[in-house]
Amino acid sequence: MSADFAEVTNFLAAISSVAVIAGAGFVVVQLRQNARLLQATLRQERANSAFAMLEKITHESFARRRARMWEIERKAVASNWEGFDNSPQDFEARNFAYLYELYGVLIKDGILEFPLVAETLKYLVVFDWQSFKPHSEHLMKVFGLKVNPWGNFEWLAGEVNRYIQDKEKAAT
Repeated sequence: MSADFAEVTNFLAAISSVAVIAGAGFVVVQLRQNARLLQATLRQERANSAFAMLEKITHESFARRRARMWEIERKAVASNWEGFDNSPQDFEARNFAYLYELYGVLIKDGILEFPLVAETLKYLVVFDWQSFKPHSEHLMKVFGLKVNPWGNFEWLAGEVNRYIQDKEKAAT
């Protein structure tokens, strides 16, 4: 009887060991599956963000807002900023610039991928920064700022410019 009990105990210990090993294997498989699911979710969220960006810059209002920002900037520089500070036009131009500022932040945070944004915006962001740069410099002077409040916009424009130039060099 004791031999039977020892055999049963050994058999149960073996089954227990197999169950532990199988359970560990199952945990590893489950962790891998969860990692794949998280990666798929992240890709989907990035795609959603990219589509939202594309919708914004292809919407007809973007072209009107962009043209308006250029007009505002041209007039402000021509008037030497006289009566411009904190005017509706000042805030309108700043609001437009924040769109690019946000794209820069989203790229730096890894939410949007730089090549996608660079290929989408191309020289729009570069030219818009050239138009907005005097405004940024003016506000830094007026408010005594040492850091550009549109630093991500400026960074994005510079990086996109380099990206496009590198692609053009590679193509030749």
